[in-house]
Amino acid sequence: MSDPTPEPAPDSQEPRREPIPEVLHSFYEDRAFVSCTRCGESLSDFEDGYRISKNFKKGEVLVEYALCMPCLTAMLDEASEESKRQLAEFQEKHYREGVSGFDECALCPRTIDEARNEEFGLVGVCHGDDMVDSAMICIDCMEAMAETMSEETRRTWDKFREENFPGVPSDFEPFPPRPAPSLL
Repeated sequence: MSDPTPEPAPDSQEPRREPIPEVLHSFYEDRAFVSCTRCGESLSDFEDGYRISKNFKKGEVLVEYALCMPCLTAMLDEASEESKRQLAEFQEKHYREGVSGFDECALCPRTIDEARNEEFGLVGVCHGDDMVDSAMICIDCMEAMAETMSEETRRTWDKFREENFPGVPSDFEPFPPRPAPSLL
């Protein structure tokens, strides 16, 4: 019987590739993602690939989207300098080198089964029909990351949500609820 684990690419600089798993297919369209949620262009047209993000709670898909790398980069560029710095510091401090896939959180030792309220996010970095990297982030780490974001950056996410998910309630957050901004 053959080993189902994908073979590493012959050139060590090339990432390992495996077919995009069904868990990262669009639940709402019942197929693999074909276009960027933000710009609408075909994902197969982007040489740099794209990222799929899906948030789950108790087995239900809360939100899902695919962003081509130019749109992802543009969204990151729209984040405040404060948020970029704080997110980079958070990831530098918590990122678990060598942890990939959907079994363990990329930022803490929790497994997917240990995620509070069965709530977590899955991310896949894809190129064509292949996934080249993946991660699971538990709700506790999503909450901690959300706390690092400035109001300016939160407004960027709000705008993305409003423009791309018109059926999503206005108080929905892919990250947990946040305290009201301080007026002091």
